[in-house]
Amino acid sequence: MSQLLQTVIIGIISGSLYSLLAMGMVLVYRTTGVLNIAHGGVGVLCGFVAWDLITLRHWPYYPGVIAGVVVAVVLGVAFERLVCRRLPSAAARTVATLGLFLLAQGVVFVVPWWGNTWGQLFPSPLQGKNIKVPAARYAISYDQLVLVATVILFFIGLRFILRRTRLGMAMRAISDDPSASRLMGVREHLVSPVVWGLAFGISGLSTMLLAPIVFLENSTIVALTLKALTVTFVGGLVSLPLTVLGATALAMMEAFTQVYAPEARGLSDAWPFILMVVVLVIRLAQRPKSFDDQALAAA
Repeated sequence: MSQLLQTVIIGIISGSLYSLLAMGMVLVYRTTGVLNIAHGGVGVLCGFVAWDLITLRHWPYYPGVIAGVVVAVVLGVAFERLVCRRLPSAAARTVATLGLFLLAQGVVFVVPWWGNTWGQLFPSPLQGKNIKVPAARYAISYDQLVLVATVILFFIGLRFILRRTRLGMAMRAISDDPSASRLMGVREHLVSPVVWGLAFGISGLSTMLLAPIVFLENSTIVALTLKALTVTFVGGLVSLPLTVLGATALAMMEAFTQVYAPEARGLSDAWPFILMVVVLVIRLAQRPKSFDDQALAAA
């Protein structure tokens, strides 16, 4: 019983990691139709900025974290204004996010005093504090609890913004029908920078919440982002509830495989690919048939 509870706890924590990263990508795609590949790369860059300020410049923890988030927000707004507005299509903007990802990765590698910090633990005022779960014979760190609580708050907050605020209604209008939204007076040039700034801010904060748990290490966080990108397809890149559900399901499958089927080597790493293929097959099967397909079936 204790092993089962341990596995469930590990799955919930891992699912929170994926959910937090995925929600920022869903927010951008839902409003702009752009698949934000740069999400993880920008988060890592801003995480190193905060780490530099706190560890090397001896800033207090919270001002350092806020500074890292501000850098992420500024990057988001600047990217939208200087790059996205000049590109003609969502596909071109998606490619541009790949360029931004590579640029962010390059900056992390180029700064000489960051290059020797792989695997460093991001400073946290909650470090070393944990809560023991006797039934599971497992200890949950305060940083992990904060991560799970943040996912819940972000989920509720984003749902409230999208459904109950004028900004959210404008974002949904632009997503549903950009031409009609312009006729209704929605100013896309004002909404879009807010979306990109908010999404990149979530990316930066996500890295700073993840780093005390999984270390501030470039390849690990980027790998988590790729898994988060996988679960966004569960929600069709637009649904926050389905995205969180997909993140939790993926994390549970990985955890149960590692604990109860350790001999199945490679299966845990293959689950993201398997989940994405299954979701795509289901969505293709549910897609309405075109007129030509219907005529061919009738014949």
